[in-house]
Amino acid sequence: MVLGLVLLVPGYALSHEAAAQETEAKSKVSDLKEAIKSRVTAQKERLQEKRAEIENKVKEKHEGLKEKAEKRLEKARAERVGKYVRIMAVRFEAALKRLDNLASRISARLDKLAQGGKDVASSRTALDAAKTKVESAKTKLAETKTALEAVADSEKPKEDFENARAKLNEVKDAVKMAHAALVDVINGIKGASNKK
Repeated sequence: MVLGLVLLVPGYALSHEAAAQETEAKSKVSDLKEAIKSRVTAQKERLQEKRAEIENKVKEKHEGLKEKAEKRLEKARAERVGKYVRIMAVRFEAALKRLDNLASRISARLDKLAQGGKDVASSRTALDAAKTKVESAKTKLAETKTALEAVADSEKPKEDFENARAKLNEVKDAVKMAHAALVDVINGIKGASNKK
């Protein structure tokens, strides 16, 4: 038994030494795990910081591009408004020129009828009223052109364009009224000519 104890003591010492080495190895592994864990955490933090930095750069670039696109869009809108203004002005000016020509032809016709002995006083009065309406339409067109030109440079072009569009409708109505007045004069002349 003593011999067994003697044999056990070195085994015990060996096992105690092995346990101490194992504990030390576990401690080293634990320390190594902690070191790896802290490195991984630090790496994650760096990656998150880089990601946030990249996201901020992308966001800033996106905002810059968005501003550029909005400026281009505003410029394109202003160009479209300007083009629309020019087209509408040309159309209304042409219509008013035709109405002036028509008024001149009606006046010449009334002169011929007066030379022929017809009473054209009421037709002349109607023609003068129609000419007044044509001049009123020209005045409204000039005011509207000024308002429409200001829309392109406006800070709030959408609102100003709506106002200008309403003015264009007023010009359109004035041109229609002038045309209707000239047609009434023509119809009056036809009626007087047919009564011979």
